Amino acid sequence: MSALLLPAYAQDSHTPNIVPAAPAVPGLSAGEKQSAFAPATPETAPAAASPQERVSVQHVKPDSAPASTATLAPAPVGSVPVPAPVEMAPKPAETAVAPDTPSSISTAPSRNEAAPSDSQSVATASPAGQPAPTAAPTPEIPAAVPAETQATPKAEPKVEPAPPAEASTPAPAPSAAPAAVTLNLAARLADYVAKRGADAQAISDFYALRGATPLWIDNGALTPAAKALVDRMNRAGEDGLDAAAFRVAGLDGLSGASADAQADAEIALSAAILTYVRQASSGRVDTRQISRDIAKASNMPDPVAALASVAIASDPVAVLDGYNPASPQYLALKQKLADVRAASAAAAEATLPMVPAGPTLKVGMTDTRVAVLRTRLGLTASDADSDVYDDALQAAVREFQAARNLKASGTLGPATVVALNAALRQPRTNAESEIIANMERWRWLPHDMGLTNVFVNVPEYKVWFTKDGVLSYEARVVVGKANTPTPVFSDTMSFVVVNPSWNVPQSIIKKEYMPKLAQDPGYLERRGYEVSYVGGQMQVRQPPGERNALGFIKFMFPNNFSVYLHDTPQRSLFSRDERAFSHGCVRVDNPYKFAELVMGNGWTEDRVRGLQGGDEQRIDLERKIPVHIAYFTAYVDGDGELQRLNDIYGYDRKVISALGLPG
Repeated sequence: MSALLLPAYAQDSHTPNIVPAAPAVPGLSAGEKQSAFAPATPETAPAAASPQERVSVQHVKPDSAPASTATLAPAPVGSVPVPAPVEMAPKPAETAVAPDTPSSISTAPSRNEAAPSDSQSVATASPAGQPAPTAAPTPEIPAAVPAETQATPKAEPKVEPAPPAEASTPAPAPSAAPAAVTLNLAARLADYVAKRGADAQAISDFYALRGATPLWIDNGALTPAAKALVDRMNRAGEDGLDAAAFRVAGLDGLSGASADAQADAEIALSAAILTYVRQASSGRVDTRQISRDIAKASNMPDPVAALASVAIASDPVAVLDGYNPASPQYLALKQKLADVRAASAAAAEATLPMVPAGPTLKVGMTDTRVAVLRTRLGLTASDADSDVYDDALQAAVREFQAARNLKASGTLGPATVVALNAALRQPRTNAESEIIANMERWRWLPHDMGLTNVFVNVPEYKVWFTKDGVLSYEARVVVGKANTPTPVFSDTMSFVVVNPSWNVPQSIIKKEYMPKLAQDPGYLERRGYEVSYVGGQMQVRQPPGERNALGFIKFMFPNNFSVYLHDTPQRSLFSRDERAFSHGCVRVDNPYKFAELVMGNGWTEDRVRGLQGGDEQRIDLERKIPVHIAYFTAYVDGDGELQRLNDIYGYDRKVISALGLPG
């Protein structure tokens, strides 16, 4: 099967340098060859908030706060109101809070107390881009005599002593419920940190920046922003996540709940948001459970900054959404997941008829079995064309064939009829689970893949090169065998080597060469290898030349797996459909054209080829290029059809199992 996983934009095969207009469905348009690897655009990334919404956070623990404090400045008022955070003070007890704030604590001094000095007051948070106003003196003690009083020459009226009963009467206390929540939040945070891990400390640090004031709960009810965020997390299944991981108990019974219960709910909701950010950006699976040959990108932001980015946003749901991958192929899989779920629900009670044997059917042919085939595949047709094998039926047959690992021709032949009538009517894996597993793997890639990048999809046996957002190269590759798999990771290509020598890895020497040498001591010498010993350990080197396993050029992106892209003398392997033959490196078809594109700076295919046969030579690239070696077994093609590839390393079943999904 040929998957059109293009690196940055949807491309037409006849006009590779033209980027078509954005389709209605994210990343898809009928007849279009769809990109699978479009980098996340800045406007969709959480870090791309407007200047008024950017977060400046100095992440410090409350006990070690410096004299200059960090401020979470609220965004201008938007469609979803978010309570404005306040500045963190070195001494929270001396923080001045506006008495009108619903969940604030009045700290006004009594009439016998002196007004706080400038060094004791803390400025409240102000809109981004505006200086923070100085805290006003408390109403009980004016900072100065009013101007109109100073201008009046009249004598001051005689002040009568206040009656004793009135002098001893205390000032009215602020409303009890909001104050109780605020007073208990710091204490409940301390208890929460003592029982939890690193994220708990980050949550505590976040609230310290707010002066330990609530953000999501106000007067026993969720704020509008909190309600919107809870609703979005309840729909996390749309992105292949488990909504149960983000549910907070007790939110429906906040009214009348105790101060401790409200404080606990406030903390739990922040923890749920942070959990969503982590899973949306970096996935749910520990890749070490799948294979030691998988390295996941570090997409998780600083947790305090992540909470702050949601807290100050005019549209917090959009910011939360932005932590999911934004590539067109991820969005296409998300839509296909919804389609598959809807189709499964509709067909749950359907009785599937047997398809009778008969001649091979192609588009345009008429046969009485067509009506049965339509019923089996969930299609409908008018009475006039119910027996005609049309384009829609061909597409449905093709999708079924792809799901059963048959040749996806769209033609109804004997093998397809047998598969349709087989006792086991389920695909090789559950389609919904497989889509979710591939969506999970999109979270393992860097969210910013670069407008210029090299992309390899191992199960597809393909490589693509995109330069400045335009597809420039596509070629077949040979990847690692099942027992020597090509690693899955991202790194940066920095140089190429022409006429390379090959220092044979110790794993190959021990597993392959040592047994052959035991039977034939001259095995390596006859093949031109150089053998030496360092510290008693055999070293094997293959010098440059036509028989060199790396061919005449290799493309280097130094990494912990010691793999790279390179030429090969075994060019006949590129004609095969299944091309898993290497020890882990990626062998590239047409490497000189690939070299011309990645080297730039005036290099041409002929100029690179002209170096063939000379001395080993390193050439640094004009600019470093991101390289992504990925593993996707499901994608959506330009016609909106789900395509599924062979799981050559068995990763799908491991990921599906780790996610707790049906296989």
